Amino acid sequence: MIENDFPVLREAVRESLIGRSVTWLTTAITAAAADAAVTRRLAAVRSIVVIETAAAVRMGAIAVAVAAIAALGLSRLVPPYVATAIPGAAYLGVSVLGVMAAVRAESVAGQWRSSRLRRLMT
Repeated sequence: MIENDFPVLREAVRESLIGRSVTWLTTAITAAAADAAVTRRLAAVRSIVVIETAAAVRMGAIAVAVAAIAALGLSRLVPPYVATAIPGAAYLGVSVLGVMAAVRAESVAGQWRSSRLRRLMT
């Protein structure tokens, strides 16, 4: 399957109310992120600190794994009637994926160049 397998369906979705809403929302979020003080601060720090891609992947994966475990732990302290409906297995799954990405950070960084997600982001 390639990206342009269904051009008529893609065009129909783009022209629908949902497609136009998603496009508008994406444009608004992109513009807001470009103007945000936090984004500018992060860009300034990123320009000062040079880090290799594998190390950045590893740091992000570890942060995701720790956040998932922390969310699971904190969800046990919240009363059931205000807690989210996300099962504990989902938190553990995200944590395991984060650990796996951290362990294989070099491979993930190497595959990023040919990634469809990278092409969508650029």
